[in-house]
Amino acid sequence: MNHLKHRLPLQLATRRGVLQASVATTLSGLMGHSVSRVFGGEDAAGAATNEKSIVLLWLEGGPFQHDSFDPKDESNDTTKFKYKPRETSADGLRFSESLPLLCEQAHHIAVIRSMIGNEMEHNLAQYHAQTGWRNTGPISAPAMGSIVAHEMGMTPMTRANPDGLPPFVSIGRKGYSSGHFGPAYLPTVVWDPNQLPENLGLPKGVDKTTFDQRLAMLNAIESGKSQSRTRKFFDGGRANAVKFMRSSKLAAFDLSQEPEAVRAAYGDSRFGRGCLLARRLVESGVRFIQVGSESYDQHSGHHPRQDELFKRLDRGMSQLIKELDERGLLENTLILAVGEFGRTPHMNPSDGRDHWIDCYSAALAGGGVKGGISYGATTKFSGEVSDNPVTIPDLMSTVFTAVGIDPHKEYNDQFNRPIKLVDEGNPVEDILA
Repeated sequence: MNHLKHRLPLQLATRRGVLQASVATTLSGLMGHSVSRVFGGEDAAGAATNEKSIVLLWLEGGPFQHDSFDPKDESNDTTKFKYKPRETSADGLRFSESLPLLCEQAHHIAVIRSMIGNEMEHNLAQYHAQTGWRNTGPISAPAMGSIVAHEMGMTPMTRANPDGLPPFVSIGRKGYSSGHFGPAYLPTVVWDPNQLPENLGLPKGVDKTTFDQRLAMLNAIESGKSQSRTRKFFDGGRANAVKFMRSSKLAAFDLSQEPEAVRAAYGDSRFGRGCLLARRLVESGVRFIQVGSESYDQHSGHHPRQDELFKRLDRGMSQLIKELDERGLLENTLILAVGEFGRTPHMNPSDGRDHWIDCYSAALAGGGVKGGISYGATTKFSGEVSDNPVTIPDLMSTVFTAVGIDPHKEYNDQFNRPIKLVDEGNPVEDILA
């Protein structure tokens, strides 16, 4: 099981984790290796009939708000504030000059400049930002992608035949907690967007006929076993893993099918290629795609490392917006670019910026939000919120409302405790379309 170790979050060292590992182990016995993620069993809600998808551009560590979506005229000290404001395609909306391509797409973008956080430490802040709940007790809340997979499933057949694809894919990093929804709603992880997902092919010496024979034999052996809830979950996970392996839609993961000019437009970085893969997965009907960025957590040497990260964000996100719009998919795709907090408005003695929860920015584009606007305001050095603060639960409530999910919906966890999808958040109505 060492080959699974790096993919199983700590909270899955429980009965649910054993179930997930057991599915992988069973398939390992069939094929000689493992499929590490299962998804979308018979218990999936999958009730949504709209065509909405979400792409989360996860900017881990948090970009500096002034250098991205909240630049200030007053910040003239170039040793501390390298970038100046730049006009955009939306009247009255300015971004940092570090994002020239996104400035051209600003008429599609709504910026919340008044985000505030609660947690200063990465793990706690990321849990909060991903689930809408603070990690302060025994509750294990599901992350945003797991919620969307549970509530919406794949997009309807009017977009594409899903044919075994998972509803939740995470590119470049593992997913966060699936909480009380269980491991069926963890993402399928694509560690490198330039390669197909791991373990989908048959190993050496096992052809399709041999695989089918082994699977038929296993089904025959298990046919007389009791159909408990655990058994149904196990069987459903295995069946969906096999469907994924056999899917005719696997070509969606193959970026080599894109023209070189398209790949170049997204940038030759994992983040840029992740944005391209996200576009292809949206086209194939995947509901939620998370694209992980390299960390913005620069406690020393803020520049030039931040400069390169902003170039990658600018190219990848702007091209994603542009192509989705050209293909008629942007109106049904919500893009969210955000990290777990912001960065200090002052440089530390190591010429870096530390964690900052008093204000930061989130950028949204596409389906369900108005384009070309900003919400909230901060003080002159992008250090504190001066108008319309927005909490993390507020942001999550906004995202869910935009795609047709009730953020106040409740489920009972394994201990029969009622838990809302989002902890006491309210949508920002001013940015909703």
